[in-house]
Amino acid sequence: MGIDNPTYFEVKGESDIIELNPRREWDLNNGVQTIRRFVGTADVVEQKFNEFAASDSPGIDTMEESSNGKDAQLVCRIFEDSGSSAGGNTEALNSVWELIATPLYKPIETFTGFNSISATRKRELEKLARDLDISIADPSTDPEKRLYGFYANQTLDFLLTEFRLRKTIILSSRSAITASYTSMNKVVSLATIGPPTALLGTLTSLPKQDGSSGQWEWLKLAPQLRQVTKRKFQLGYEWWGAELWAKYPYGGTWEPEWT
Repeated sequence: MGIDNPTYFEVKGESDIIELNPRREWDLNNGVQTIRRFVGTADVVEQKFNEFAASDSPGIDTMEESSNGKDAQLVCRIFEDSGSSAGGNTEALNSVWELIATPLYKPIETFTGFNSISATRKRELEKLARDLDISIADPSTDPEKRLYGFYANQTLDFLLTEFRLRKTIILSSRSAITASYTSMNKVVSLATIGPPTALLGTLTSLPKQDGSSGQWEWLKLAPQLRQVTKRKFQLGYEWWGAELWAKYPYGGTWEPEWT
């Protein structure tokens, strides 16, 4: 009887770490994620974990190492930011929106109830209340009488609530999303801002001084970018809302009266 040739088997993961086929996941908060999985002995998996953790740019967002004492597994999760080859997350998905109410004191004469009074007449009423100048005609209309009363009692400001719209985007160091400086310090449309549908209805029916409601005008500020963790960044946009912004220099619809 001949001698059987021995058969040799290679045990995967005993001396080298083995990467299994990746898989993909998706959830509403994080979007598309690629899952990389490594198996091997506890010491080589631990070595790979330490290698990724010490790297400046491992291309990984989270890691989880598990071991039963001899064998081990390493699971790496990668959030596929917008513009990556995996197609992944979009700017809309990574955005958090805030509508912030801000109290503001403004000159009493700018209240919309006094829009029927010319700028020249407002100065006359102020001078009449301050100096009792008999050469100035007494207030005749109800708006004039009310404004004169405020001036006479040194009530020169009124409280107004204004709104700030804020958009914050969380990015990784691999993100293809960049800050946009287009139309900075200019009035932009809500369509350009692109708020979510749940917020759009509120933004198109904000309260106004005269008791009505409608769409305000929004001034875009410069974007802000800051690092929040070793490999995550925060890109922020803010728009200041007003019933009307001046046509010059902001591009709004209000033009001051020069008479």
